Amino acid sequence: MAKKPKKRPGKIPPPVCKAILLCDAVLMDQFTGKATVFGIFQQFLVPGFPGLTTQFFAFVQLTNGIGRYAVSVELRDSQSDLTIAQGQLSEVVFSDRATKVNMIIPVPNLPLPRAGEYDFIVFADGQEIDRQQFIAAIRPGAPTNAADNPEPEEPE
Repeated sequence: MAKKPKKRPGKIPPPVCKAILLCDAVLMDQFTGKATVFGIFQQFLVPGFPGLTTQFFAFVQLTNGIGRYAVSVELRDSQSDLTIAQGQLSEVVFSDRATKVNMIIPVPNLPLPRAGEYDFIVFADGQEIDRQQFIAAIRPGAPTNAADNPEPEEPE
């Protein structure tokens, strides 16, 4: 009779990220559990740099997890690889591998030091599981000096 291979001690595999949607708002129906995502975007238009994002949300769906994970997020400048902001979120629990966990993450105004690409990164137990990229650009027709219009602009 063949022996079963022993499991190696160590970390459990991370969950799989099925979606990261950057958006204006998310509505969760309390009766059906359905999520409605409003205003999905890939770009922030600001008056100048350095600039600020508007407040926004990230809708994240995770699946294929085993047990508990500490979920965190980071905003990183793609060019310099510098972390601009990070946050520790609540723990998520998977009752079985087929469980899907929907997370609605409110994101405050964040500083954008330059025009270009940025990554919104999701981690489980400190391990990167996925990222969503967005672009920051100067709003057409904006004054050339950000101090002329310091208000954050709506995402496009």
